[in-house]
Amino acid sequence: MIVIFKRLLPVLLVLTLLLSGRMGAEASPEITDARATAAYWTQRNPQGDTVLLTGEQVKAANEALRRRNDTLFDLASVPESVSGAEVRQRIEKVQAIGDFDTAELPSLYKNGSALTAYSYAFARKNCNLDALPERAETRYGVVTRRANLRLLPEAAGWFESAGDVHYDTLQATALDPAEPVAVLGDSYDKKFSFVRTRFYDGWLAKSDFAETDRATWESFVHPATFAVVTANKKTMENGAGESLLFQMGAKIPLAAGADGDKVLLMPVSDNGTLQIKRRPAAFDATLHEGFLPCTENNFVRQGFRFLGDEYGWGGLDDSVDCSSFVGDVYRSMGIELPRDADQQAKAMARVIDLSGMGEADRLAALESCVPGTLLANNTHVMMYLGQDDAGTPIVLQSMSSWFSFGSDYGKHYLRKVIASTATFLNFSGVPYINGVHYLGSLH
Repeated sequence: MIVIFKRLLPVLLVLTLLLSGRMGAEASPEITDARATAAYWTQRNPQGDTVLLTGEQVKAANEALRRRNDTLFDLASVPESVSGAEVRQRIEKVQAIGDFDTAELPSLYKNGSALTAYSYAFARKNCNLDALPERAETRYGVVTRRANLRLLPEAAGWFESAGDVHYDTLQATALDPAEPVAVLGDSYDKKFSFVRTRFYDGWLAKSDFAETDRATWESFVHPATFAVVTANKKTMENGAGESLLFQMGAKIPLAAGADGDKVLLMPVSDNGTLQIKRRPAAFDATLHEGFLPCTENNFVRQGFRFLGDEYGWGGLDDSVDCSSFVGDVYRSMGIELPRDADQQAKAMARVIDLSGMGEADRLAALESCVPGTLLANNTHVMMYLGQDDAGTPIVLQSMSSWFSFGSDYGKHYLRKVIASTATFLNFSGVPYINGVHYLGSLH
């Protein structure tokens, strides 16, 4: 009966849309006119370059965010050792994110073929839970190349269909070079380490980071001076013959060079041990000394730097998904948001809960919001730009797919950072604003 009902759902939905008058050929939600430019919005907001938070206020805001959301963590407070029971709990919690906390074989694909019971069992065994000590000594690492943080210690992707290459269910997030991590344990095959980061736990390939002493590591956790990548992405040489990819918001420690100019302190791995290479710091529109000023117009400008970029699930495809998109925009101004969409808006200082509101009240609540406000539900997050000349609310988002309900009924993959209205039709055929749970902003 349930199977039959599920098969009837598309038919019932089309009938509902016909009756509601919402049936008709639909186009992609992407906006391509003047509203899809930063200038359109910054010119409409002459007070938008007023600084919202000073440097000290940004630090205070991050402390408040950490108090409101336990996925955020100040790495400097990590103890020198943690109990094996805590490490086990953290590993199992990460497994549960992907429903990998049970022995039941998931219906997934690896390298184009069905995931085998052996592969699944080994990936779980590789978490090395049986070898956890009573207390684990904390080790200190720094990421040396753009790296994938995994839900299990497994490099190969696991996908929901044989032909998929984009939506890897093992992917937690991507980490930039110079990102510090606290190392709590190693995998059974010694190829991965279980780490804590500023916003996520997970498994990191040992080839992607280098270990060092705590004092050196802390200079990456809270550097006295630093550069921030302000482009959507930027490639820089590390001084050891390798070209490194950094994404917006990446933070790189600075030091004074021999001639008094600032130099970047680039992390390099020497057989797993951290070495630091000094590279000239060329500040321009892509690299800024310190964070950008936290302003409404900078949320807009930074967001539009991603326009047209590919959607990158969990940071795959060297790009951003919906939550890393808004997270990178915010961290370019020093604000550290939770990694996942369902956490981001409701961790903010000002939160509007839309539960129980009708569409008109939801739109009125959004109208009261400022540029940079996040619109979020359990699976997606978007960033508010404002209202256009017609009074329509416009957002920026990294969109994976959209739905049409006319002659081309179905799901369409867009996989792109776009500007759109906040009222495009969701998978149920109703304006998207009706499925938003929270609006969240800094003020």
